[in-house]
Amino acid sequence: MGKPDIDVLIKPEHEFVNYKTFETVASKTVEGSSQRIIAKIPGTEVATRILELGAGVDTSPDGVQVHDFWEELYIMEGSLIDLRLNKEFSAGMVACRPPGMEHGPWKSPNGCKIFEVRYYANQEKEEHEFVDYKTFEAIPSKTVEGSSQRIIAQIPGTEVATRILELGAGADTSPDGVQVHDFWEELYIIEGSLIDLRLNEEFSAGMVACRPPGMEHGPWKSPNGCKIFEVRYYSNKE
Repeated sequence: MGKPDIDVLIKPEHEFVNYKTFETVASKTVEGSSQRIIAKIPGTEVATRILELGAGVDTSPDGVQVHDFWEELYIMEGSLIDLRLNKEFSAGMVACRPPGMEHGPWKSPNGCKIFEVRYYANQEKEEHEFVDYKTFEAIPSKTVEGSSQRIIAQIPGTEVATRILELGAGADTSPDGVQVHDFWEELYIIEGSLIDLRLNEEFSAGMVACRPPGMEHGPWKSPNGCKIFEVRYYSNKE
């Protein structure tokens, strides 16, 4: 399956930056809930954001959520309970929700932070409600020693995937060279750090990135190891 026809909708470009640099905006409907918008398509709810729920927050005022866009998520810390399923999901879990998938409302017993990527796309990716990323097999890189990935969801026959990229201590991606893609890439550094060998700049846990198609990045070296949640997609308005 090749690349779909696309009408690209632009989000702002960010190379790795600490998510805390983005303003906290309180919810108008749910007390104790807020978000930090990293990148957004103007005039829509399609955004990359950090959702922050305080201890005891209940999103029932917002009801069950259903969107016409994709949503992919990584729970950074804490936990939340799906009040319809009576099931609790915790840090380290990932989700891939296609348009039309019902979810929520939620309650967070002790607080929760979630990295969330929303986008429009015509694609075939597997649906997942929150599941521990470690349930997905670690596949070693064929070109970079000490590098592996866990594929959470992927468009068949392409490199467009949601994944956890794992770099061991000292891993150097120079064999893969500078990377340039024809798809979007949005990332959250879960732990550790990595150095951009062209810029000689180090990026660490808690940083986020939003890369449009054509943006050069890498190669990288990770001094002490690194884990990154990465969402790749072709953006188009349905």
